[in-house]
Amino acid sequence: MKITLLTNFSAIENDRLAAEANALGHELTIFNPHGNNPIIQDGKLIINGLTDLTADLVIARGILLAIKEIVAILKHVRSTGTKVFDNNLIDLNYSINKVTDLMKLALAGISVPNTRHSHDYGHFVALASDLSYPVIIKPTSTGKGVGVIKIENEEELFTFTGQAIKEEKPAKRFIIQEFIPYIHDLRLLIIGEEVFCMRRIPREGDFRANFSLGGTVELFEPSGATIALAKKALKSIGMTVGGVDVLITEDNKQYILEVNHNPGFQGMELATKKNIAKILLE
Repeated sequence: MKITLLTNFSAIENDRLAAEANALGHELTIFNPHGNNPIIQDGKLIINGLTDLTADLVIARGILLAIKEIVAILKHVRSTGTKVFDNNLIDLNYSINKVTDLMKLALAGISVPNTRHSHDYGHFVALASDLSYPVIIKPTSTGKGVGVIKIENEEELFTFTGQAIKEEKPAKRFIIQEFIPYIHDLRLLIIGEEVFCMRRIPREGDFRANFSLGGTVELFEPSGATIALAKKALKSIGMTVGGVDVLITEDNKQYILEVNHNPGFQGMELATKKNIAKILLE
């Protein structure tokens, strides 16, 4: 089978997927659609490597740039009869949007950290005070812990907002959340009906436990309640594949921190010793 992987990622995981596809007897081609400028000639759209592809299966993974254009292409490819796996990207029609996801989770009755969002930095002091310090500020449109900071007091908040204004970053790009002291930070990777789980451990001096930021991981056996919660969270977002981050507190309360649309699997392979790349392709 000929497979085309559409992705903006340039990661070692792409090489893993290509190697596993080859081992399964498939031919996988990796194509980054970003920067491939479209040409319209004589009423036809031409994007070299995309509109002329001859794949039996197209997989969209890690589409973070030019998403509206890619969704249009995917709709066309599917209409030709070619199989497309996009993890419901066509229907979602957005990449990372933590505000939208948190709203969906809350509407589904799922516990998430208390959250505030505003288009005006002038509201941030009141919003943070309402949540009580420390608070977490995170960008609405990045993943892997990038840009997530812990604010201990009002002085630090003023420093943050002042720098953000100086860099001309609009207030709507950030959310403010309560800080939840936890005993377990879990990542559950759900692929259809299969569930894999690891505990994420922050590196010394960092409250963020992301593997991509230098945190360590270990195999973790989640409870049935945790698995059910993670599955409910993924379903509420409208996906069949995703990484669900769960915080468990000392009194055994469980919070969905976020649902990752484009979960990495390198850390999960390390923790579980499972061939996640192969499972994804199968």
